[in-house]
Amino acid sequence: MEEVVISRALQEHISAIFGGYTPRRRRITADSFARVEYRHRSKRNKIVTARYDNLSSFVVVDYLDTDNDDQQNKECLLDIDTLLGLDDYGKTNHCTDCNSSLSSGFDEISTSSDFSSISLGSEYTTSLSEIYYLLSGEKSEELLTDVLYSVQSLMGATGGGVWSVAGGIGVEQTHPQSCVTMDQVKQVLQAAFQVTPENMDRISQDIQSRPVPEVSLHLNLKEAKDLRAKTVKGTTNPYATVINPSTGQSHRTRLEKDTLNPKWNQEFTLRLHNLQKDVIHLEVWHEHDAVTVKQLTAVRDIRGLGRLMKGTTAQAQHNASHLLGQINMNVKDVSRHGIVEDWYPLEKKALEVGQNRVGGDVSREKERGALHITASVSSSAAQLGRTDSRSYDCLLAHLIHHHVAATNNNNEQEENWSKPLWPGKVSGPAAAALAQFAITLELSDAAVQLSWWRIGSQVSSAEPDWILYQLHQVQAALGKGAYRGETLTELQVSLASYVRNCIEKLKDLQGAFPPASGIHAPRNLKSTLKILQAMQSHLATRCLLDQEDFPHLQELVSTAFSEHTKCWWRSVIEEQLHGVRTADEQINKVINIVAEAHTFLTLVADFYNPVIIKEMNINYMQTAYLSVSNKINPCVRPLIMNIYNRMPTGGAQITEDSDDGKYALEVGTSLWQLYRNLGRLHTLGECLPADLKVESGVREYHRWFSRGVMRWLELAVLRAQTMIMKAVELDNLEPVDAYFNFSSSATDTIGIFLDVKNWWVKLAWPDPENSAVLLTKILEDVCSCGTKYSDLVREKVQLKFHQENSSRVFITKQICVGLNSIERVREELTKMPEHFEFESLLEEVRQGESGSGAVAARQLEATVERLIFSAAENMESKVNEFVETVIGKMQITLENAVNEACDSQSPTPLLSRTLDPTLDILQSHLNSSNFDRFLCRTWEVILQSFHSNVMRNAERRRSNYFGGVYNILKATLNFFSPGEGKGLDRQAAQTHEYTSLLELLESLRKTTESVICQYYRERYEEQVDEILPAKAQLVVKLLFTRSGKLIVEVIMARDMVVEGETGSIGSSHRGFHHHHEPIDSYVKVQPVPAEWFPTIPIRKTKTLRRQDPAVYEETFEYEMSQQDDGVSEGFLLLTLKDYNLGRSNTFIGEAVVPLSSLPCMDSSKVYTVPNTYLKMTTPGLDIGYKSLRALQFRTGDKIATSFLKKVSKRLLDSKAKNNSPLKPEDEKAGSKSPAFRERLKFS
Repeated sequence: MEEVVISRALQEHISAIFGGYTPRRRRITADSFARVEYRHRSKRNKIVTARYDNLSSFVVVDYLDTDNDDQQNKECLLDIDTLLGLDDYGKTNHCTDCNSSLSSGFDEISTSSDFSSISLGSEYTTSLSEIYYLLSGEKSEELLTDVLYSVQSLMGATGGGVWSVAGGIGVEQTHPQSCVTMDQVKQVLQAAFQVTPENMDRISQDIQSRPVPEVSLHLNLKEAKDLRAKTVKGTTNPYATVINPSTGQSHRTRLEKDTLNPKWNQEFTLRLHNLQKDVIHLEVWHEHDAVTVKQLTAVRDIRGLGRLMKGTTAQAQHNASHLLGQINMNVKDVSRHGIVEDWYPLEKKALEVGQNRVGGDVSREKERGALHITASVSSSAAQLGRTDSRSYDCLLAHLIHHHVAATNNNNEQEENWSKPLWPGKVSGPAAAALAQFAITLELSDAAVQLSWWRIGSQVSSAEPDWILYQLHQVQAALGKGAYRGETLTELQVSLASYVRNCIEKLKDLQGAFPPASGIHAPRNLKSTLKILQAMQSHLATRCLLDQEDFPHLQELVSTAFSEHTKCWWRSVIEEQLHGVRTADEQINKVINIVAEAHTFLTLVADFYNPVIIKEMNINYMQTAYLSVSNKINPCVRPLIMNIYNRMPTGGAQITEDSDDGKYALEVGTSLWQLYRNLGRLHTLGECLPADLKVESGVREYHRWFSRGVMRWLELAVLRAQTMIMKAVELDNLEPVDAYFNFSSSATDTIGIFLDVKNWWVKLAWPDPENSAVLLTKILEDVCSCGTKYSDLVREKVQLKFHQENSSRVFITKQICVGLNSIERVREELTKMPEHFEFESLLEEVRQGESGSGAVAARQLEATVERLIFSAAENMESKVNEFVETVIGKMQITLENAVNEACDSQSPTPLLSRTLDPTLDILQSHLNSSNFDRFLCRTWEVILQSFHSNVMRNAERRRSNYFGGVYNILKATLNFFSPGEGKGLDRQAAQTHEYTSLLELLESLRKTTESVICQYYRERYEEQVDEILPAKAQLVVKLLFTRSGKLIVEVIMARDMVVEGETGSIGSSHRGFHHHHEPIDSYVKVQPVPAEWFPTIPIRKTKTLRRQDPAVYEETFEYEMSQQDDGVSEGFLLLTLKDYNLGRSNTFIGEAVVPLSSLPCMDSSKVYTVPNTYLKMTTPGLDIGYKSLRALQFRTGDKIATSFLKKVSKRLLDSKAKNNSPLKPEDEKAGSKSPAFRERLKFS
């Protein structure tokens, strides 16, 4: 390959014109391109040199310090060179390959598809050298002379001194159309070529001696279409004429017969006089045929006849042809566009059009067809020094450089990234010079387009959108076969050169497309990638790149991005770890490295990756993340492991001041910051596919800090217990403020819990299952702290209680606040799983990838529930124990108060003097739960005291005493349950003990007669409810007469039952073996209680022997009215007995009827009263009569004693019917039965 040697000055000039791209922190070597060196410090401080003879490859040198560094500190845990030599998987290469890897500097792409080894062809090298040669010295002046000759010839001789530049390629348009003068063009050329006015005048004088070139217009009339029909057949006989009025030249095409779409494809050349003013007239004519009989027979309709008539008339007037339409073509439009090919519509002559406009609307004119024309302007170039496109390339390079330099000078104060990009346009005078020089060189549109691509694509400040447009134009021309031979080679090499420049930019992604530029960087990156994608997707350009041995461009782009990541990593490592000697220093530096990695990857993910994925379908974020994370792993993990391996193990205790405490994973420490940075880095990788996540170097970063977390927990428990002890010691058991009734120690303890929760939230442990286990450990520690707090406060409260126990007010404010504090901490403890969001964590465990997630979640949930429940129960038990202690000391005081209140028959000693002061303190200072707890226990003790008092005085006190006790108990209930949400719930306060005691007092406070009446009421309720089995059925008629008599008619008794041995008295649910046996029965009638009716005798019916049913039909009259005393509450007792000769009669059953329920009738209407059917039953001992229990306590009352004897006989008689032997104490019917009394008590 031919070598081209370029001087330093010329190289700088080329760089100024083409804007050769140089990445940040790199520099182009100033030596000749024949021998270039890469210089980089290897692991052993050796300079590695790489020689390249490739002209097309820009060789870069990194600015590294080659001075000898001090020896690495032996305590340093990380080797910088080892980190620099890491491959993509975070492992170090073999020592034999390390120097080789580092010697490649910052160009590590060394695969067989490495585009950096591609060489330029000799043809392109020669053409470039000629361009560079023309740019220097005399050759540049020759080019300027040729350009001025073209401008002078076309604008001065044939252009009239002006040139229209609107719409041309690369024209900077300030308005739709503009013209430039020759002086303006000369000024631009003088500035672009940097010549003095004297030299400019001299060059202008030199070109005066050259002959004026001949300028010609080349027309190709290809075809016409949709012409108007002029013959009888509906066709025409067209031909076309071409006329240049300025020179008088004219040409005519051949005649095409019987067609509306003639095809001529004839070329004509017309000499031009003035490019800006010449107008070419093109006319299409129809030549009439001679009128024949054949034409007459061809007429088919009125329209055909009209055409025949017009043709005949034209021949008669000696008009052989008829104008179909014309076109006026401005030559300046052709010169402005180079080669023009289009369809031009035919129009009427100007005079005819004017006539039509007078009579009607021009828009209504019929279509006349169109003419397909190709036109171009050429000039004689015999006097030019060069006649190929290379001269045009040089001129274009000069003018672009001048335009870009002028633009940059106007924006000197702006940053490089904020300066406007070159939009691919030049000024109007420059565009005119380019257009005239292209005409003189007879360049085609494709050649001009190729020049713009070749030169414009090398301008570093060119807008990528414009370059993409130029590429599309070149690809379109390439698809039409416009480039062949040498031009195709030039296109091939220019494409390869542009790809190299793009790849170099992508290697320095942040430098070429800085994020600080805002929307400009993504837009330019998008266009750059679109250009590469367009080259790859177009078949022709891809074939050209294949000839240059380029791999797939997507692969090149991906490799460039990988190289960018590696270069970034090297720069960060060298900047951060250089000169680091101690572990603590390395921790701080590694924190910075991870932070910069997060910033870098965030920038890639948010700023670059969306564009790269959309345009190239390359996920740069994935490759960058895996590369960086796998390099961070050996950078961070060994350092952390070394730190934690030095810490003592085996359950060694630590103190807050120990050296190892600083390595606990505590908020604010260096290791904490490192952990958080790694966590943010890990979060960025969550968007990766599952199969790529496992390749991440930081996927298990949290495990590196496991020992640090456990160390922090140990330290946290130690600190928490110390702080709790100090808080309780300093606590004076006063409310924290007027709104809260707990003390400062509770607030401090809850604050400790919240600090642990905040630490946990910030920790954000990423592994759900391990996180749940760790959280269980944390909750266990929190529970132990809560239990410790309750023990400390309970001890302090008990001390307060002992000190204050001498007073009658046995509950103090400090005691209440202490109990409230325990309860407040306990409530907060039960909410800890919610605060720590344990349920959501369990849900993550359940949905984990492992199949055992559901089982693990259940186990963890059960464990935490047990922990919280046990801790809460322990704390509550501490409160309950203290409450029991207080209540135990209060019990004697409460019993004395109850006894005093009962003896005085006033609630004041109990309520006002004892309970009211205490409960007022409780209600004021205890929270609701503790107040309810105290209130419930106090209520239970008071009920026990009342019950003891009643049982102790039941046999000694009269009914009026118990009436007072009854009222005091009711008042005490009202005191404890005042309603409106205060105190105890009234329903809950009315416990079984309370209701039993109240019923007992209800009985005890009545007179003996009232209690006996209550017994018969209970028996009547049994009779109505049919609780007891029937012993017989009694038919009676009962009523009062208005004359003041009670009439009782005993009609009959039937179904009298004699029970067998298996019977059981008083139970309706057990199986009875019974039979009907005739007995000697009679019925006894008497009002009860007998004490209320002392004058009313007891009546009996006659005894009927061995009859069932036994018909008595006896009537008894009593002097008694419904208004008499005792009638409203009294009962009528009917007793059925079996008469026994020589011994006591046997009780069979009885029935009770309330006197108040009997009707009152006139004596004359007694017969209208229906019979009453009564079920005869025996008293049931198992039911338990409260009235008998009340009577049992009245041992000194003769009426009560006598009544109990009578009732006991009936119960004993019922028992004797079962043929069961009586106990010795039951043998005497008249004796008081202790067993009976006991049964009454238990019932």
